[in-house]
Amino acid sequence: MSAKLTELQKDALKEVGNIGAGHAATALSQLLNTRVHLNEPKIDVLKYRDLAAKIGYEGRTVAALHMYIRGDAPGQMLVLLDRENAIEFVHVFLRRVIGEIRVFDSIVDSTLKELGSIIAGAYLTAIITLTGVELDPSSPTLSYGAAQAAFRSLMSIVPDQDVFVIESVFVDRDVNVSGQFILIPETDSLQPLLSVFGIE
Repeated sequence: MSAKLTELQKDALKEVGNIGAGHAATALSQLLNTRVHLNEPKIDVLKYRDLAAKIGYEGRTVAALHMYIRGDAPGQMLVLLDRENAIEFVHVFLRRVIGEIRVFDSIVDSTLKELGSIIAGAYLTAIITLTGVELDPSSPTLSYGAAQAAFRSLMSIVPDQDVFVIESVFVDRDVNVSGQFILIPETDSLQPLLSVFGIE
């Protein structure tokens, strides 16, 4: 598959992103007991070698959740969140759920893992629902650092491999959470995900 998509193909992929982001916003709304708005996600398919330039975060620290995917279209995925922004969101979330407490780093990390899993799970559910493929994510690992460093957690990715990127901004009443969901199927595994949309 070429990374140069037609507008019709991009619209098809955008449907996956819209549904997945909608699921994520709903899940976060239930957790926070408040409405979480969603800005329209941006969708792109590009080569792995172009990923670092695409996602930005230059000079900023990210919280990166890395998961493996098993099933009909095996691969890996990352959820990247601006670290400062994400930690603020965690503190807001914890205050609403359990009130004012002393928040340790371990609590922040476990909460970020849970939030990242919810976001990733929402996108995967959308992909499974629309394509019929079976996908099973592993437990996430969390790391902090430059975005480029997060890519070093990805194994056996070749420069010409296709990458599916969804950029979303979730807008809470107190804080915005921006980030990227990055799906990196193994070689030739992206096609089963997209063939249902007529993308060759």
